[in-house]
Amino acid sequence: MRRRIIALALAATLAVGGGAAYAWESRLTDEDVPCVGYPTAQEVSSWQLMRGQYESSAERGEPVAPVFGSSELNPGPAGFSHPGNLLAPGTYDVGALMAGRAGCADLWQAIEIGAFASVADAPRRVVLFPSIQWFMTYRRPARDFPDVYSSGAFEAFMANGDISDGLKRRVAQRAAEYGAGEPANEGPVERIVRDVDEAAKTLASDVRLAHDLALDGRGSGVAGDATAPRPPRATGGPDWDAVFTEADRAARAQATGNDLGMSDAWYGKHFKTWLEGANKSWKVRGDEYFSSQEFEDFKMVLNVCRETGVEPLIVIQPVKGAAYDQTVYTCEVRQQYYRMVRDAAADAGFQVADFSGHEYDRYFLRDYSHPSELGSAYYSKAIYTFLKTGYADTSPSGDVLLAGV
Repeated sequence: MRRRIIALALAATLAVGGGAAYAWESRLTDEDVPCVGYPTAQEVSSWQLMRGQYESSAERGEPVAPVFGSSELNPGPAGFSHPGNLLAPGTYDVGALMAGRAGCADLWQAIEIGAFASVADAPRRVVLFPSIQWFMTYRRPARDFPDVYSSGAFEAFMANGDISDGLKRRVAQRAAEYGAGEPANEGPVERIVRDVDEAAKTLASDVRLAHDLALDGRGSGVAGDATAPRPPRATGGPDWDAVFTEADRAARAQATGNDLGMSDAWYGKHFKTWLEGANKSWKVRGDEYFSSQEFEDFKMVLNVCRETGVEPLIVIQPVKGAAYDQTVYTCEVRQQYYRMVRDAAADAGFQVADFSGHEYDRYFLRDYSHPSELGSAYYSKAIYTFLKTGYADTSPSGDVLLAGV
């Protein structure tokens, strides 16, 4: 009872102080909001910031599209050719907005896509990076999802009139199963308390983010690395021959001390520990290697796209075959995952950029699953050409085309 009284008092305080709250909120949505290169968990859980980045780019006349994924969206270790660097908003005639981080799996994407589809001049094309790790049976979404859940995005999703009531119910039910969203059988008083708690949490988070933006003018990191080399333009876009040639050179230079083609720094410090951890924690349930629940969530993402008229590009990422072959997720097992993603995309009528054939390319990945400079070049070209033309070009360019990888 005491908690409820405090919550109701806080509601009154927030109502009185609504002008101050709006002032802070506007700091996250005005045209000065920068695009962060790789959002923090606090940032992806702030719908004001995520929406504000998109709207700010539009105000500046920089066409962008959200790229949804998880840890592969981090441009820092992946060099100049990573989409977050190479296709940073304002660099070329179309740009990519990194939307997601570790922990942002299919349910988070379904909610965010539905929320983005409700904003003015909503993006008609988006890019999806599903990850094989999300689908492994050792997954624990109830541990990860609450940390990145955005009540603001959920409300925008639920208010989107293009999304069917049935799909909204399924998404809300799954969010509740994962420890977020609106609990079932909630009474009116409990709902008031929860709404006030969520409002207070969102306000505190947005105030902190606005404060950070005011201090350094860029939040947790501006999209793109100002020190990274910029290849010359080619009719408005990157010169792909130059991009691939430099990316191939950089990837090779960082992987001279091991037989797997991994970054020497990562291989020396982390590979042994990663392999031991994978073999310890990647437990399967009989013959079930992949979660049917996560595939249901993935299909919900595709259904959200279909109902809102959003055209997604589904990027099928490879993993480092030589590393995964030393675990229970052997080549034969991994093909099950690739087929399931392809089939789901085909059933929904959506395009796939399939890089699964690069599993045994020496320099495509810098570690067990994250792109090197070379893999980043492939991803960037597919994203740029899809956003520009509606067709994803997954071919290499320049010296890479001649020499292979």
